Amino acid sequence: MQLRKGLAWRATEAQDPLIDRVSPIALIDHQESVQVGETLEQVFEWFRHHPQEFAAVVDGGAYAGLISRGHLGALLGTRFGFTLHSRHLIQEHLLPESLVTVSTISLLELLEKALSRTGEAFYQDVPLVDPEGMFIGIIPVPALVRAQSALIAEQFQLAESRRNELMAKNRDLFRSLHQLRQSQGRYETLFQHSPLAVALLHPDGKIEAHNSKLQALLGPAGELEGFLPNLADLMSPRQRESFLELLSLHESGASLACNHADEFTLQLPVLGERLFKFHTSLVRETGQICTILHDLTEQRAIERKMAINDKAELFESLVGGIAHELNNKLAPVLGFSELLQLKLESIGGHEVLQSHCRAISQCAQESVRIIRQLLQLSRPASMELSRVDLRAILQEAASIMRFRIRAANAELRLDLPEEPVCILADASQIKQVLINLMINGVDALEQSDRRVLEVCIGIEDAYASLSVGDTGSGISPDKLNRIFDPFYTTKSVDRGTGLGLSVCLGIVRQHHGEISVQSVPGEGTQFRVLLPLAHAEEGGAEDRLLLPAQAQGLDPLRLPMPGLPCMRVLVIDDEEYITSLVQELLRIRLGWKVERVHDGQQAIQHLERTRFDLVITDLRMPGVDGFAILGWIKDFQPALLSRVLVITGDSGGATLDQQLIDLGVPALRKPFTPEELIAQCRTTLMAS
Repeated sequence: MQLRKGLAWRATEAQDPLIDRVSPIALIDHQESVQVGETLEQVFEWFRHHPQEFAAVVDGGAYAGLISRGHLGALLGTRFGFTLHSRHLIQEHLLPESLVTVSTISLLELLEKALSRTGEAFYQDVPLVDPEGMFIGIIPVPALVRAQSALIAEQFQLAESRRNELMAKNRDLFRSLHQLRQSQGRYETLFQHSPLAVALLHPDGKIEAHNSKLQALLGPAGELEGFLPNLADLMSPRQRESFLELLSLHESGASLACNHADEFTLQLPVLGERLFKFHTSLVRETGQICTILHDLTEQRAIERKMAINDKAELFESLVGGIAHELNNKLAPVLGFSELLQLKLESIGGHEVLQSHCRAISQCAQESVRIIRQLLQLSRPASMELSRVDLRAILQEAASIMRFRIRAANAELRLDLPEEPVCILADASQIKQVLINLMINGVDALEQSDRRVLEVCIGIEDAYASLSVGDTGSGISPDKLNRIFDPFYTTKSVDRGTGLGLSVCLGIVRQHHGEISVQSVPGEGTQFRVLLPLAHAEEGGAEDRLLLPAQAQGLDPLRLPMPGLPCMRVLVIDDEEYITSLVQELLRIRLGWKVERVHDGQQAIQHLERTRFDLVITDLRMPGVDGFAILGWIKDFQPALLSRVLVITGDSGGATLDQQLIDLGVPALRKPFTPEELIAQCRTTLMAS
């Protein structure tokens, strides 16, 4: 089916009224649809590859309902939205009260139905179906508004023609005046009740007519005192030039698309800076440019937030995988170097070889520290949670920053509530976030005449709100989307590494909070952090991350070495060097009998035919992994579960740690020293 994109006609070229000669099919913008059997996750992915704001949901070819990009983003964009809703079928989340119209309806009936909607439904595009209910296409709201504009222009010309006829035909005066009043009534209804801001512009950008929606954007009529601003004057010089060039092209009759769209930023008197999509078309009958303004500010903010979250999740996954592999490789380097050093010390001499072993061990330990620093970017270290007053943390951070703020000749303003604002958090990590944000703010004030750093604390619903704003140079829009990327910085190479905001993002996310940024170039930047408020019953240290023996209240390095008989141990790891290292350590230091296997299936076979006193297993292994082995032991040899020790190169996480806590199995992170391994083995056996 060949569909016409948009509307293009001249009222003077047709004998019949526009309402009668234009079919709703001519207003169809697209025929995109998704099936009722698709999930929200699939439809979300579909929207990422299609520009449409609305799509029909069909069952085969029959229309079932309407879904929008914004509605889907609201469902999945919350903190738990994706987890809760991503597998739901799209038919469970159709837009309520969506207007559906058949192709046989007249243009006037369609416009009246569309304008009679209220609330959010007023902004929805209109699906078109045939008399049998089969989906034909989507009519967007801008297309309806363009139809309104064309209808208005035709009605003006019709009224003018009728007035000329009335001068010659007095007997038709009453009837013609009545028709004119009807035309004016339609104009008021169609123009004033449009869901989008509409203006008729002179080619120089001056507003010659506008609807109430645009009036609300520009400010109360009383404040404007009858003065309508030039839209071009509300733009930056660079955008103003592009906008006036666009209007000039329309005036000259250039072949522009009927639904020509450009994005411009307006500095509005009340609302401040807002981003709009301008749909412009020439009303040839009046020489005016009809301009429809669609506010994209919130939409862009949501897209920016989703992009930041996607990047953070990708970086966390990448760093975690790299850390796991490096930890696996460093464990035997560190362990065998210490074993070799002990051997050399026992036989005497070989000072040069001993120094080489110490160098290998030191380099391996330094590599471990580097890996932990890298992990801090995506997954901050284990938290020591306690009920803390956010005001007290800010006071400490301000005290630390006071000298630097004075040195920058800046003013620090603190806006704190009188009542405590309690959160369940690691105070040192939240302090680190505050200090990083305040340092960035002070650095941004260097080239500013007015140097003010303002930090505010408040409460918003169930969250504590923390904002850090400066009056500095601001951040340009092209850089704003990247400031949370690791190693990206707007400072010179000698002033910043680009890690501060990445660490802040990781810490805030681990505390189940949110961080966002707003900036106006030349005016300043504001960072805003939301952290969940602590409930009254929450308090005290609450670090549930699984630790080695210390988590059981024991000091493994002080446990007596004798007292345990010769033990039979099974070591499971897909890295042969790891199993070899553990075997040598336990055999040489404790005289235990150690068997080693390199995949989970072999491990289960060994467990079925042999009795073991201790099982040491890795978690990440191809095929049958460590959790599968733990599950088998729990089901078939539950008494052995208390004598299982996990060794893993995984960087850890809330889910993994909680699984091990639920099983009651201790974990030792790779790489580990011989003393740590032996102490943890003995602690596990003595605690069982």
